[in-house]
Amino acid sequence: MSDLDVIYAKIEKAIEAESEKYDSLHDGDAATLASESSRVSIPIIGQTTRHDDCVAIYGDQWQAAYERAKVCAERGGLIVAYGGRGTGKTQMAFHLARQASFPNALFPPIYKHGFTPEAKARPAIYTKAMEIFLDCKHSFSRKDAPTVKEILQKLEDAAFLIIDEAQVRGETKFEDDMLTHLIDKRYDGERATMLITNLGRKEFAATLSPSIISRIEQIGSGIDCNWQSYRTKTNTTK
Repeated sequence: MSDLDVIYAKIEKAIEAESEKYDSLHDGDAATLASESSRVSIPIIGQTTRHDDCVAIYGDQWQAAYERAKVCAERGGLIVAYGGRGTGKTQMAFHLARQASFPNALFPPIYKHGFTPEAKARPAIYTKAMEIFLDCKHSFSRKDAPTVKEILQKLEDAAFLIIDEAQVRGETKFEDDMLTHLIDKRYDGERATMLITNLGRKEFAATLSPSIISRIEQIGSGIDCNWQSYRTKTNTTK
C-alpha cells in the first residue's frame, strides 16, 4: 500500500467515525451540542447576491449534510465539502454563517466608556483560495497594501472562515505553507473553517498537506455532496 493510499484510508476512517458519531446522537444530545456556544448574529463579509437564505429548493440529502456540517461548525471544527458543481456547497456555507452558533464568536471586550465593556462580533468571511494568495503576493509589490501578516490575521480572527475553490492553487510551497499555517492558527483558536472544492474526496486529499489532513482527522467532517446538481434540476423543470 502506497503512502497516498494510507492517507486515503485514514481520511475514510475519520469520515466514517464522524458519521457514526452524528448518527448516534439523540435529539436531546444534538440540542445540547448546539447550545454549548451561544447564538451570536455575526456579519458576513464577501456574501454574494446569489446565495440568499432560501434553501427550499434543496432536498433531504442536502439538509442531512447541512445538519452534519452544523454540528462540526458549532464545535469549531474543519468542514470539507466536496463534490460536483451546483450541489449547494456554497449555499450550505452561507446558511451555516447565518444559522450556526459558533464558539469564540466575539472579540475580547473593549472598555471605552467607563466600566461597561463593548463586545464586537467576529465576522464570517467568504473568500476563494486564489484570492488569498494573490492578496498576499500583491502585498510585496504595493506599499499601500496590507502586509501578509495583516491579511492572514483578519482571516484567523473570523468566527467562521469559508474558503471556496480550495483546490485552485499554484501548488507552490509558499501557497501550501500559507494554507497550512492558516488552518493551524484557526485550529488553535477553536474557530470553524469550511473548505469547498469541486474535486472528489481522493483528488482533493492529494492536494493537501499532511498537517491539514491531520486536522481533518482530529476535528473534521467530510461532506460528500454526491447528488445531482440543483442547477440541472432547475433547468430540467423549466
